Amino acid sequence: MSKKKIIIIVVAVILLGAIAVVAVNKDKGDIKEVQSAKVERGQVVHKVAASGKIQPVVEVAVSADVAGRVTKMAVKEGDWVEKGQFLAQLDATRYKADVDRAEQVLASADASLSLAELEKNQQYELFQKDMVSELAYQSMLVRYQQAMASKKQALAALTQSEDNYKKTIMFAPMSGTVTQVNKEIGEMALGSAFSQDVIMVVADLNDMEVLVDVNENDVVSVALGDTSEIEIDAMQDTMFQGIVTEIAHSAQNSNQGSLDQVTNFKVKIRLLRPPSEIRPGMSAAVDVRTDVRHDVLFVPIQSVTMRKPKQLEEKQDQELSRADSSMDTEDEEDLDPVEVVFILVEDEKGKGKKVEQREVITGIIGERDFEIVEGLELGDEIVTGPYKEISRNLNDNDKVKITKRKKFNAGEKDEDA
Repeated sequence: MSKKKIIIIVVAVILLGAIAVVAVNKDKGDIKEVQSAKVERGQVVHKVAASGKIQPVVEVAVSADVAGRVTKMAVKEGDWVEKGQFLAQLDATRYKADVDRAEQVLASADASLSLAELEKNQQYELFQKDMVSELAYQSMLVRYQQAMASKKQALAALTQSEDNYKKTIMFAPMSGTVTQVNKEIGEMALGSAFSQDVIMVVADLNDMEVLVDVNENDVVSVALGDTSEIEIDAMQDTMFQGIVTEIAHSAQNSNQGSLDQVTNFKVKIRLLRPPSEIRPGMSAAVDVRTDVRHDVLFVPIQSVTMRKPKQLEEKQDQELSRADSSMDTEDEEDLDPVEVVFILVEDEKGKGKKVEQREVITGIIGERDFEIVEGLELGDEIVTGPYKEISRNLNDNDKVKITKRKKFNAGEKDEDA
């Protein structure tokens, strides 16, 4: 063999080797590293998160109906009181004087009525005997009616004076704990029928609830009777249970008129078996269980992504003519994206695994999982990460390599499956 032929053979072998190396590296470069998990069956719980303050279910603000200076205070904050128990006393000097005055006016009106009645009867007898004119009799009858009206006015004034006098003494409207005292002896209570001047608050601390703000997008899922998990900031080691008892029909708007406007609805959640340590005003976080599905298929939330419908029919599109496929592409570009999951299948050539894009119909969303109504079967192996690959890069028929999720704790390393 000549030297020239040897050189040609050597060069050809080198080129073929280089081409093979490039092809192998290219194949490796096209393989995406992903994590996977099996489709499971179990329970999925949809929750609505909210936060708010603890308050008694029933509390009554004891306020002054009449103005007066506080002269006696029989309770202090934290005391237990029974219904009807004496709480506080206002200065009643002026109101007692009004009662005495009204009683004297009533006595005078009663005497005037008695006299008018005697004169009326006398004039009636004389009128029957034609000894006085009808005009005289009618005049006396009118004076009698005026005396009767004056007595009724005096009686009404006495009733009002006695009522004001009684309101200077305050009694417990219910059995409960005094949770707030706003006045001291010597302070002035401004009684008014139009605005409250609260002297103290009595509440039943055996029944407590959480008043939370629920966003307008979530409140449509909340219903009366929904169970809830309640975490109190001051008692974070314990999870309490509650039940939705009231949902507001009117919205509460914050930052109204601005781009940061938020629309919330007030929701009351009663605590079941509240501990004695909690106090009104404590902060709490609530998870309302609005829907529970049992024995359903579910996948991790990050496994579900959106793709155009045309990507799901890529194989069918490849079989169409170029003109037909161009028309189909234009039509499908107008379609909305659909929810898909990537499942792992064996490569037809026996070279590892690849992904197959599968359209799914999802149900409710749990804390970490999506309910799968249609599109997957129990035991299907699906891609669960990384999220960037699922949401952007991964496509139908892509070759993949299964790896374990990266660890960020010290001393832990990634391992290939």
